[in-house]
Amino acid sequence: MRFKYLFFITAGLLVFLSGCSVSISREVDILPVEQDIITQPEPRFTYDNYWDAVQHFDFDYINRNKVNEEQRNFVRALKLSMEGKYEDAEKLLSNLFQQSSDSLMRENIAQVLSELMTYNNEWERLVDLDRRLPQGLDSLNTIAFARVFQSLPPENYNYPKDAIILPTKLSISGTPVIEVMVNGKKQKFWIDTGAEMTVLASDIAKECNVREFKDDIIKVGTSTDIMIDTWPGVINELKIGGLTIENHPTIIIDKKDLEFKIFKLIRILKIDGILGWNAIMNMHLEIDYKNGQTTIRKPKPSFNPDRNFHFISVPFLSLTDTLGTPFHFFLDTGSNATGLFKSSLTKLDTSNATNKTAIVGGAGGARKIRQTELYQQAFILGSHRLNFDKIHAHGEGKVYLMYFDGIIGSDVARNGTLVLDFRNGLCELKKDGDL
Repeated sequence: MRFKYLFFITAGLLVFLSGCSVSISREVDILPVEQDIITQPEPRFTYDNYWDAVQHFDFDYINRNKVNEEQRNFVRALKLSMEGKYEDAEKLLSNLFQQSSDSLMRENIAQVLSELMTYNNEWERLVDLDRRLPQGLDSLNTIAFARVFQSLPPENYNYPKDAIILPTKLSISGTPVIEVMVNGKKQKFWIDTGAEMTVLASDIAKECNVREFKDDIIKVGTSTDIMIDTWPGVINELKIGGLTIENHPTIIIDKKDLEFKIFKLIRILKIDGILGWNAIMNMHLEIDYKNGQTTIRKPKPSFNPDRNFHFISVPFLSLTDTLGTPFHFFLDTGSNATGLFKSSLTKLDTSNATNKTAIVGGAGGARKIRQTELYQQAFILGSHRLNFDKIHAHGEGKVYLMYFDGIIGSDVARNGTLVLDFRNGLCELKKDGDL
């Protein structure tokens, strides 16, 4: 439990300062897919060894090369996760961890196991896993969060019978914002799949009488490479319309690190709270960006043979380009726009790409970065084709064990509705006029 992808919280918030950012796409058109243009090509890229292949989602490597049974089973566990069979994946990985004598394999198994245990709120098992590694799970000791959460009453979701419909506004960066009740007090929360857990600013936590554990302050990195203080807390009652969440684990961040200022003087934005992945994953969400409305339902299990919404390290989507080449994009509704990581460049035509300087903002401040600008790129998400006039690539894209090809941001849904049904492995776009 290392909160590494707190890195992504509010990525791209300060793009208006320079007119460009790591995740900006200048123009995206959303069109229906013409199925007959999609073909499955021969692989255009290969990896030199087992771990490079696995970390880049090339699971077929084990069918093309000689591997041992342990390596084969590790890939099998990752594929089970992709299929939404998280309990089966965790069981297989636990057995592998006990049996393996390969230190690198044990380390990588522990990384994936820790994410699955966090996903399932298995705090005691997570603390035990940390004890079983000589070096622990991470150098920052964020396992302290799990030690706090294991002593608390279990989290509980109480859904109303009918769907919850909430007015929704967009933040200055395009992130959807809804009204919630934190221990009986109204607050505005961003809906951000890029936050590993629900986040509260320190002043809001105090105002709402949130139980805080300041003896367990941990420094984590942000999208601007700045280390900020965080500590665990628990919201006794988080109400979202008619939904009541009891004993909701949260990350608390000093309010100054959730403020954004021009020239460090003029405050232009302050975030009070973020509804994070640990809550979103338990909801069926329909965020209507165009009409300013969010609908929340209790997920109903259903068979979905075409799963495109997964979790390994982070919530991510399976896409293809128009030739059928697979891509894996981290889903970050807190990002103002879709972008690429450098790991995707081996799969794309970069002959006309250019390099530029931009500013990226996030919790803690802003910094300059170098990025690659690509033109006329298209990706397929479900039944829609995403056409980008320009799209930028920056950063290696590694989160925990895996390398991702890019980030899907809020721009893809600004003229329609984003449907998130993680429990059934479904993410789709809806536009006016879709059948």
